[in-house]
Amino acid sequence: MHAPLAFLTRPEGGTAKISREWLEAADWAVLFTLGTLFFLLGAFAMWAWILWRRSTRPEPHMKLLMELEDEAEQEKHAAAREEPETQAPWEQSADWWKRQS
Repeated sequence: MHAPLAFLTRPEGGTAKISREWLEAADWAVLFTLGTLFFLLGAFAMWAWILWRRSTRPEPHMKLLMELEDEAEQEKHAAAREEPETQAPWEQSADWWKRQS
């Protein structure tokens, strides 16, 4: 046996007698802790579900704003494709090395 444990006193009956009031309080503490845990798990699950629902099915006004933004991007890309790139006289084309041989 370890030396520090030899100084600890042990009850004669093997276990300490605990009054019923303390046992009930301990039971309620465990139940309260479990209730809090399940409540928090439910709250996080509800929060995750709301975020998922809002991202998959946006409200009509948000959907309209997203569509307008997509249209503006498409117009910007279409305008960029239509304008030919003008080069300065000293610039070479991208395939200049193919024509030299």
